[in-house]
Amino acid sequence: MTDDDRIEPGEDDAALAFAALQAEVATLRQAVEALPAIVEGATRATDYTPTLGAVVKVLTQVEARIVAIQDHPALKMTPEQHGRAIGRAGADAFADAARVMRDEADALKRERMHLAGIVDGAVTRQAQRRRQLWFGVSGCVIGATAVLMINLIR
Repeated sequence: MTDDDRIEPGEDDAALAFAALQAEVATLRQAVEALPAIVEGATRATDYTPTLGAVVKVLTQVEARIVAIQDHPALKMTPEQHGRAIGRAGADAFADAARVMRDEADALKRERMHLAGIVDGAVTRQAQRRRQLWFGVSGCVIGATAVLMINLIR
């Protein structure tokens, strides 16, 4: 041990203790003075107004879509009603197709009858021409024969 360790407690120890206490109080004062800035930084509220505004806007749009979906009549129907609706739609589609086919068949029948009339008219004209030719040739032959017969008789 050194001579300083053997010094009896006294005035010097009290002065050292007081100096240590003074240093500790100074450190504590600095910490307390810095505390409001730290607390203010930690407790400062973040402004979420723009973010919340965007979220509210999107939620409003989603709500409108959900209400539109919720009010759709298809969601209020039972599976049996859906089945009947699908069957009815199929029958209507088939009826429409059958009507179109019937209309087309009628149009085709009218065209066929029109063409048959044209062909019959052409056949009739051809037969008339043939008859006229036969009557003309027959008349010429009969006339020539009659002229010859009259000339022979004279």
